[in-house]
Amino acid sequence: MIEVYAEDAEEAIEAWQEIRGEECTWGGYSEFQIAGLKHFVESSLRLAVRWKLGVGWYQRSDGRQGYRNGTYRRTLVTPYGTVEIEVPRLREGSYEQGLFDRNGLLTKEARELILETYLAGPSTRRVGEVLERVLGYEVSAATVSAICKGLDELVRRYWSSQIEDKWEYLLLDAIVVRNRAVSRVEKRFVLVAMGVTSDGLAQVLSFKQAESEAEVCWQEFVDDLVRRGLEGENLKLVTTDGGPGLVSAVRTAWPRVPRQRCWVHKLRNIACKVKRRNQKACMDGARLIYMAKTRKDARNRFFAWRNRWIAEEPKAVACLEKDLEEMLEFLNLPEEHWAALRTTNRIERAFREVRRRIRTISCFTNRRSVDRMIYTIFAYENRKKEAHYLKRLFTHNT
Repeated sequence: MIEVYAEDAEEAIEAWQEIRGEECTWGGYSEFQIAGLKHFVESSLRLAVRWKLGVGWYQRSDGRQGYRNGTYRRTLVTPYGTVEIEVPRLREGSYEQGLFDRNGLLTKEARELILETYLAGPSTRRVGEVLERVLGYEVSAATVSAICKGLDELVRRYWSSQIEDKWEYLLLDAIVVRNRAVSRVEKRFVLVAMGVTSDGLAQVLSFKQAESEAEVCWQEFVDDLVRRGLEGENLKLVTTDGGPGLVSAVRTAWPRVPRQRCWVHKLRNIACKVKRRNQKACMDGARLIYMAKTRKDARNRFFAWRNRWIAEEPKAVACLEKDLEEMLEFLNLPEEHWAALRTTNRIERAFREVRRRIRTISCFTNRRSVDRMIYTIFAYENRKKEAHYLKRLFTHNT
Protein backbone atom coordinates (compact mmCIF):
# COMPACT_ATOMS: atom_id res chain seq x y z
CA MET A 1 0.00 0.00 0.00
CA ILE A 2 1.32 3.49 -0.90
CA GLU A 3 1.04 6.15 1.79
CA VAL A 4 0.34 9.58 0.30
CA TYR A 5 0.67 13.11 1.70
CA ALA A 6 -0.48 15.54 -1.03
CA GLU A 7 0.13 19.25 -0.56
CA ASP A 8 -2.12 20.40 -3.39
CA ALA A 9 -4.57 19.13 -6.00
CA GLU A 10 -1.93 18.34 -8.66
CA GLU A 11 0.09 16.13 -6.30
CA ALA A 12 -3.11 14.40 -5.18
CA ILE A 13 -4.05 13.62 -8.81
CA GLU A 14 -0.58 12.27 -9.57
CA ALA A 15 -0.66 10.06 -6.48
CA TRP A 16 -4.10 8.76 -7.41
CA GLN A 17 -2.97 7.88 -10.94
CA GLU A 18 0.05 6.06 -9.52
CA ILE A 19 -2.23 3.91 -7.38
CA ARG A 20 -5.07 3.30 -9.84
CA GLY A 21 -3.46 3.85 -13.24
CA GLU A 22 -3.82 6.45 -16.00
CA GLU A 23 -7.31 5.32 -17.08
CA CYS A 24 -8.90 5.68 -13.65
CA THR A 25 -12.06 7.77 -13.33
CA TRP A 26 -13.62 9.10 -10.16
CA GLY A 27 -16.57 6.80 -10.68
CA GLY A 28 -14.30 3.80 -10.13
CA TYR A 29 -13.54 4.98 -6.63
CA SER A 30 -17.06 4.13 -5.44
CA GLU A 31 -16.21 0.41 -5.47
CA PHE A 32 -13.38 0.96 -3.03
CA GLN A 33 -15.45 3.35 -0.94
CA ILE A 34 -18.32 0.88 -0.55
CA ALA A 35 -15.89 -1.99 0.18
CA GLY A 36 -14.17 0.11 2.84
CA LEU A 37 -17.51 1.15 4.33
CA LYS A 38 -18.67 -2.48 4.47
CA HIS A 39 -15.45 -3.55 6.16
CA PHE A 40 -15.66 -0.71 8.72
CA VAL A 41 -19.30 -1.37 9.68
CA GLU A 42 -19.01 -5.14 9.88
CA SER A 43 -15.76 -4.94 11.87
CA SER A 44 -17.38 -2.50 14.30
CA LEU A 45 -20.37 -4.81 14.77
CA ARG A 46 -18.16 -7.86 15.40
CA LEU A 47 -16.17 -5.86 17.95
CA ALA A 48 -19.41 -4.75 19.69
CA VAL A 49 -20.50 -8.40 19.94
CA ARG A 50 -17.10 -9.38 21.31
CA TRP A 51 -17.37 -6.75 24.06
CA LYS A 52 -20.89 -7.91 24.86
CA LEU A 53 -19.99 -11.61 25.13
CA GLY A 54 -16.49 -11.21 26.55
CA VAL A 55 -14.95 -13.62 24.03
CA GLY A 56 -13.92 -13.51 20.37
CA TRP A 57 -14.81 -15.89 17.56
CA TYR A 58 -13.81 -19.53 18.19
CA GLN A 59 -12.65 -18.73 21.74
CA ARG A 60 -13.60 -20.38 24.99
CA SER A 61 -13.88 -18.62 28.35
CA ASP A 62 -15.50 -19.19 31.72
CA GLY A 63 -16.54 -15.52 31.71
CA ARG A 64 -18.69 -15.84 28.55
CA GLN A 65 -21.85 -13.66 28.70
CA GLY A 66 -23.81 -15.34 25.91
CA TYR A 67 -23.63 -16.97 22.47
CA ARG A 68 -23.63 -15.86 18.85
CA ASN A 69 -26.45 -16.93 16.56
CA GLY A 70 -25.25 -16.35 13.00
CA THR A 71 -25.95 -13.19 11.00
CA TYR A 72 -28.62 -11.54 8.90
CA ARG A 73 -28.28 -9.23 5.91
CA ARG A 74 -29.58 -5.70 5.81
CA THR A 75 -29.29 -2.60 3.65
CA LEU A 76 -27.75 0.43 5.29
CA VAL A 77 -28.04 3.92 3.74
CA THR A 78 -25.28 6.29 4.87
CA PRO A 79 -23.94 9.67 3.65
CA TYR A 80 -21.07 7.70 2.06
CA GLY A 81 -23.24 5.30 0.08
CA THR A 82 -25.58 2.34 0.44
CA VAL A 83 -24.08 -0.97 1.51
CA GLU A 84 -25.25 -4.53 2.19
CA ILE A 85 -23.86 -5.72 5.51
CA GLU A 86 -23.85 -8.87 7.61
CA VAL A 87 -25.23 -8.08 11.08
CA PRO A 88 -24.26 -10.53 13.89
CA ARG A 89 -27.09 -11.93 16.02
CA LEU A 90 -27.15 -13.20 19.60
CA ARG A 91 -29.16 -16.12 20.94
CA GLU A 92 -30.52 -13.89 23.71
CA GLY A 93 -30.59 -10.16 24.24
CA SER A 94 -28.96 -7.48 22.14
CA TYR A 95 -25.80 -5.40 22.01
CA GLU A 96 -25.07 -1.70 21.66
CA GLN A 97 -23.39 -0.59 18.46
CA GLY A 98 -24.40 3.07 17.89
CA LEU A 99 -24.00 2.91 14.11
CA PHE A 100 -27.64 2.65 13.07
CA ASP A 101 -31.17 2.11 14.30
CA ARG A 102 -32.07 -1.57 14.08
CA ASN A 103 -35.54 -0.73 12.76
CA GLY A 104 -34.45 1.91 10.25
CA LEU A 105 -32.88 1.80 6.82
CA LEU A 106 -31.16 5.19 7.21
CA THR A 107 -28.38 6.10 9.59
CA LYS A 108 -28.71 9.22 11.74
CA GLU A 109 -26.13 10.99 9.56
CA ALA A 110 -28.05 10.09 6.38
CA ARG A 111 -31.25 11.47 7.91
CA GLU A 112 -29.47 14.72 8.76
CA LEU A 113 -28.12 14.94 5.20
CA ILE A 114 -31.63 14.44 3.79
CA LEU A 115 -33.05 17.07 6.12
CA GLU A 116 -30.34 19.62 5.27
CA THR A 117 -30.87 18.99 1.55
CA TYR A 118 -34.62 19.50 1.88
CA LEU A 119 -34.13 22.74 3.82
CA ALA A 120 -31.78 24.02 1.11
CA GLY A 121 -34.60 24.22 -1.41
CA PRO A 122 -35.64 21.05 -3.30
CA SER A 123 -39.13 19.61 -2.88
CA THR A 124 -39.62 16.31 -1.05
CA ARG A 125 -39.76 14.50 -4.40
CA ARG A 126 -36.59 16.13 -5.69
CA VAL A 127 -34.55 15.32 -2.57
CA GLY A 128 -34.46 11.61 -3.41
CA GLU A 129 -33.36 12.30 -6.98
CA VAL A 130 -30.70 14.79 -5.88
CA LEU A 131 -29.15 12.44 -3.30
CA GLU A 132 -29.47 9.17 -5.21
CA ARG A 133 -25.96 9.40 -6.69
CA VAL A 134 -24.51 10.21 -3.27
CA LEU A 135 -26.42 7.67 -1.20
CA GLY A 136 -26.79 4.99 -3.86
CA TYR A 137 -30.45 4.83 -2.88
CA GLU A 138 -33.46 6.93 -3.93
CA VAL A 139 -35.26 8.19 -0.83
CA SER A 140 -39.00 8.48 -1.33
CA ALA A 141 -40.94 11.71 -0.78
CA ALA A 142 -42.84 9.99 2.05
CA THR A 143 -39.55 9.17 3.81
CA VAL A 144 -38.37 12.78 3.49
CA SER A 145 -41.67 14.01 4.98
CA ALA A 146 -41.38 11.51 7.84
CA ILE A 147 -37.85 12.72 8.62
CA CYS A 148 -39.04 16.34 8.65
CA LYS A 149 -41.72 15.47 11.23
CA GLY A 150 -38.88 15.02 13.70
CA LEU A 151 -38.65 18.81 13.80
CA ASP A 152 -41.98 19.07 15.64
CA GLU A 153 -40.34 18.56 19.04
CA LEU A 154 -37.77 21.27 18.31
CA VAL A 155 -40.57 23.67 17.34
CA ARG A 156 -42.47 22.98 20.58
CA ARG A 157 -39.29 23.49 22.60
CA TYR A 158 -38.63 26.78 20.80
CA TRP A 159 -42.14 28.06 21.57
CA SER A 160 -41.82 27.21 25.28
CA SER A 161 -38.30 28.61 25.79
CA GLN A 162 -37.76 31.70 27.91
CA ILE A 163 -36.96 35.03 26.24
CA GLU A 164 -34.31 37.18 27.91
CA ASP A 165 -35.56 40.67 28.73
CA LYS A 166 -32.39 42.23 27.33
CA TRP A 167 -33.72 43.47 24.01
CA GLU A 168 -33.72 47.24 23.50
CA TYR A 169 -35.52 47.36 20.17
CA LEU A 170 -38.36 45.18 18.91
CA LEU A 171 -39.54 44.71 15.32
CA LEU A 172 -42.94 43.15 14.59
CA ASP A 173 -44.28 42.15 11.18
CA ALA A 174 -46.07 39.30 9.37
CA ILE A 175 -45.63 37.24 6.22
CA VAL A 176 -48.33 35.39 4.26
CA VAL A 177 -48.04 31.71 3.28
CA ARG A 178 -50.46 29.39 1.54
CA ASN A 179 -51.65 26.17 3.13
CA ARG A 180 -53.81 23.36 1.72
CA ALA A 181 -56.89 22.93 3.92
CA VAL A 182 -59.53 20.18 3.64
CA SER A 183 -61.51 21.70 0.77
CA ARG A 184 -59.49 24.73 -0.34
CA VAL A 185 -56.20 26.60 -0.24
CA GLU A 186 -56.11 29.03 2.68
CA LYS A 187 -53.95 32.04 3.45
CA ARG A 188 -52.08 31.93 6.74
CA PHE A 189 -50.39 34.88 8.40
CA VAL A 190 -47.12 34.14 10.19
CA LEU A 191 -46.63 36.76 12.92
CA VAL A 192 -42.95 37.36 13.73
CA ALA A 193 -41.03 39.24 16.45
CA MET A 194 -37.34 40.19 16.16
CA GLY A 195 -35.29 41.60 19.01
CA VAL A 196 -32.27 43.87 18.53
CA THR A 197 -29.68 45.05 21.05
CA SER A 198 -27.86 48.37 20.95
CA ASP A 199 -24.60 46.63 20.02
CA GLY A 200 -26.11 45.02 16.93
CA LEU A 201 -27.25 41.50 17.88
CA ALA A 202 -30.54 40.64 16.12
CA GLN A 203 -32.57 37.47 16.73
CA VAL A 204 -36.02 36.21 15.74
CA LEU A 205 -37.65 35.73 19.14
CA SER A 206 -40.84 33.95 18.12
CA PHE A 207 -43.35 33.31 15.37
CA LYS A 208 -46.93 32.10 15.23
CA GLN A 209 -49.48 31.23 12.57
CA ALA A 210 -52.75 33.17 12.61
CA GLU A 211 -55.91 33.47 10.54
CA SER A 212 -55.40 37.22 10.07
CA GLU A 213 -53.61 40.29 11.44
CA ALA A 214 -56.60 41.23 13.56
CA GLU A 215 -56.08 42.67 17.02
CA VAL A 216 -57.03 39.45 18.81
CA CYS A 217 -54.34 37.50 16.89
CA TRP A 218 -51.60 40.05 17.52
CA GLN A 219 -52.66 40.45 21.15
CA GLU A 220 -52.35 36.72 21.79
CA PHE A 221 -48.93 36.68 20.12
CA VAL A 222 -47.65 39.69 22.07
CA ASP A 223 -49.03 38.35 25.36
CA ASP A 224 -47.09 35.12 24.77
CA LEU A 225 -43.88 37.14 24.34
CA VAL A 226 -44.53 38.84 27.68
CA ARG A 227 -45.32 35.52 29.43
CA ARG A 228 -42.06 34.06 28.18
CA GLY A 229 -40.05 36.92 29.67
CA LEU A 230 -40.15 39.91 27.31
CA GLU A 231 -41.63 42.34 29.82
CA GLY A 232 -40.03 45.33 28.10
CA GLU A 233 -37.95 46.72 30.98
CA ASN A 234 -35.16 47.60 28.55
CA LEU A 235 -37.27 48.34 25.47
CA LYS A 236 -36.60 51.75 23.93
CA LEU A 237 -38.57 51.42 20.68
CA VAL A 238 -41.01 49.09 18.91
CA THR A 239 -41.07 49.30 15.10
CA THR A 240 -44.21 48.12 13.29
CA ASP A 241 -46.27 48.70 10.19
CA GLY A 242 -49.56 50.61 10.43
CA GLY A 243 -51.89 47.66 11.01
CA PRO A 244 -54.48 48.75 13.62
CA GLY A 245 -54.55 45.33 15.28
CA LEU A 246 -50.78 45.30 15.79
CA VAL A 247 -50.72 48.93 16.97
CA SER A 248 -53.38 48.24 19.59
CA ALA A 249 -51.65 45.06 20.83
CA VAL A 250 -48.32 46.87 21.25
CA ARG A 251 -49.90 49.75 23.16
CA THR A 252 -51.60 47.30 25.51
CA ALA A 253 -48.47 45.23 26.20
CA TRP A 254 -45.88 48.04 26.44
CA PRO A 255 -47.83 51.31 26.92
CA ARG A 256 -44.78 53.38 27.90
CA VAL A 257 -42.54 52.26 25.01
CA PRO A 258 -42.43 54.60 21.96
CA ARG A 259 -43.62 53.09 18.69
CA GLN A 260 -42.00 53.76 15.32
CA ARG A 261 -44.06 53.47 12.13
CA CYS A 262 -42.14 51.76 9.32
CA TRP A 263 -41.18 54.25 6.61
CA VAL A 264 -41.14 51.61 3.87
CA HIS A 265 -44.76 50.61 4.55
CA LYS A 266 -45.84 54.25 4.82
CA LEU A 267 -44.16 55.26 1.56
CA ARG A 268 -45.89 52.37 -0.22
CA ASN A 269 -49.22 53.64 1.07
CA ILE A 270 -48.42 57.18 -0.09
CA ALA A 271 -47.31 55.98 -3.54
CA CYS A 272 -50.70 54.32 -4.06
CA LYS A 273 -52.39 57.70 -3.59
CA VAL A 274 -50.14 59.72 -5.93
CA LYS A 275 -50.81 60.28 -9.62
CA ARG A 276 -48.32 58.55 -11.84
CA ARG A 277 -46.99 61.77 -13.37
CA ASN A 278 -46.15 63.09 -9.86
CA GLN A 279 -44.82 59.93 -8.29
CA LYS A 280 -41.06 60.43 -8.63
CA ALA A 281 -40.98 64.07 -7.51
CA CYS A 282 -43.49 63.55 -4.70
CA MET A 283 -41.85 60.41 -3.31
CA ASP A 284 -38.33 61.87 -3.53
CA GLY A 285 -39.54 64.82 -1.45
CA ALA A 286 -41.13 62.51 1.13
CA ARG A 287 -37.89 60.55 1.52
CA LEU A 288 -36.01 63.73 2.38
CA ILE A 289 -38.06 63.97 5.58
CA TYR A 290 -36.53 60.91 7.26
CA MET A 291 -33.04 61.96 6.11
CA ALA A 292 -33.18 64.95 8.48
CA LYS A 293 -30.75 65.09 11.40
CA THR A 294 -33.18 66.50 13.96
CA ARG A 295 -36.89 66.27 14.67
CA LYS A 296 -37.27 70.03 14.05
CA ASP A 297 -35.55 69.77 10.67
CA ALA A 298 -37.77 66.79 9.76
CA ARG A 299 -40.91 68.77 10.59
CA ASN A 300 -39.70 71.71 8.49
CA ARG A 301 -39.04 69.38 5.56
CA PHE A 302 -42.51 67.89 5.96
CA PHE A 303 -44.18 71.34 5.92
CA ALA A 304 -42.23 72.29 2.79
CA TRP A 305 -43.30 69.02 1.15
CA ARG A 306 -46.88 69.53 2.33
CA ASN A 307 -47.09 73.06 0.89
CA ARG A 308 -45.77 71.75 -2.43
CA TRP A 309 -48.23 68.85 -2.82
CA ILE A 310 -51.34 69.68 -0.79
CA ALA A 311 -53.19 71.01 -3.83
CA GLU A 312 -52.26 68.23 -6.28
CA GLU A 313 -52.02 65.22 -3.93
CA PRO A 314 -54.18 65.91 -0.85
CA LYS A 315 -54.71 62.20 -0.05
CA ALA A 316 -50.98 61.50 -0.04
CA VAL A 317 -50.30 64.48 2.22
CA ALA A 318 -53.05 63.47 4.65
CA CYS A 319 -51.72 59.89 4.74
CA LEU A 320 -48.32 61.04 6.02
CA GLU A 321 -49.51 63.92 8.17
CA LYS A 322 -51.77 61.85 10.43
CA ASP A 323 -48.85 59.59 11.51
CA LEU A 324 -45.96 62.05 11.29
CA GLU A 325 -45.08 62.04 15.00
CA GLU A 326 -44.82 58.24 15.12
CA MET A 327 -42.78 58.31 11.90
CA LEU A 328 -40.10 60.42 13.63
CA GLU A 329 -39.65 58.49 16.90
CA PHE A 330 -36.36 57.00 15.69
CA LEU A 331 -34.76 60.48 15.81
CA ASN A 332 -34.72 60.27 19.62
CA LEU A 333 -32.22 57.38 19.46
CA PRO A 334 -28.46 57.34 18.74
CA GLU A 335 -27.85 58.27 15.11
CA GLU A 336 -26.00 55.03 14.32
CA HIS A 337 -29.25 53.12 14.94
CA TRP A 338 -31.53 55.24 12.76
CA ALA A 339 -31.20 53.32 9.51
CA ALA A 340 -31.93 49.99 11.18
CA LEU A 341 -34.92 51.12 13.25
CA ARG A 342 -36.94 53.51 11.08
CA THR A 343 -38.14 50.51 9.01
CA THR A 344 -38.82 46.80 9.50
CA ASN A 345 -36.24 45.95 6.83
CA ARG A 346 -34.21 43.77 9.20
CA ILE A 347 -37.12 41.44 9.67
CA GLU A 348 -37.94 41.66 5.96
CA ARG A 349 -34.52 40.16 5.20
CA ALA A 350 -35.54 37.06 7.14
CA PHE A 351 -38.84 37.04 5.21
CA ARG A 352 -36.88 37.15 1.95
CA GLU A 353 -35.25 33.84 2.85
CA VAL A 354 -38.66 32.37 3.73
CA ARG A 355 -40.07 33.45 0.35
CA ARG A 356 -37.08 32.01 -1.48
CA ARG A 357 -37.52 28.67 0.24
CA ILE A 358 -41.31 28.37 -0.13
CA ARG A 359 -41.24 29.42 -3.79
CA THR A 360 -40.51 25.80 -4.76
CA ILE A 361 -43.22 24.48 -2.43
CA SER A 362 -46.01 26.76 -3.72
CA CYS A 363 -48.49 25.42 -1.15
CA PHE A 364 -47.87 23.62 2.16
CA THR A 365 -49.73 20.38 2.82
CA ASN A 366 -50.69 21.27 6.41
CA ARG A 367 -50.08 23.84 9.15
CA ARG A 368 -47.43 21.82 10.95
CA SER A 369 -45.29 21.69 7.81
CA VAL A 370 -45.44 25.50 7.77
CA ASP A 371 -44.17 25.62 11.37
CA ARG A 372 -41.31 23.21 10.61
CA MET A 373 -40.11 25.16 7.61
CA ILE A 374 -40.40 28.59 9.26
CA TYR A 375 -38.63 27.33 12.40
CA THR A 376 -35.67 25.87 10.51
CA ILE A 377 -35.20 29.03 8.43
CA PHE A 378 -35.35 31.34 11.45
CA ALA A 379 -33.14 29.05 13.55
CA TYR A 380 -30.52 29.08 10.79
CA GLU A 381 -30.76 32.87 10.44
CA ASN A 382 -30.38 33.27 14.22
CA ARG A 383 -27.26 31.10 14.30
CA LYS A 384 -25.76 32.99 11.38
CA LYS A 385 -26.46 36.40 12.94
CA GLU A 386 -25.11 35.31 16.32
CA ALA A 387 -21.91 33.94 14.76
CA HIS A 388 -21.40 37.19 12.84
CA TYR A 389 -22.07 39.21 16.00
CA LEU A 390 -19.59 37.19 18.09
CA LYS A 391 -16.94 37.42 15.39
CA ARG A 392 -17.38 41.19 15.18
CA LEU A 393 -17.28 41.48 18.96
CA PHE A 394 -14.12 39.38 19.18
CA THR A 395 -12.43 41.38 16.42
CA HIS A 396 -13.34 44.64 18.14
CA ASN A 397 -12.02 43.47 21.54
CA THR A 398 -8.72 42.26 20.09
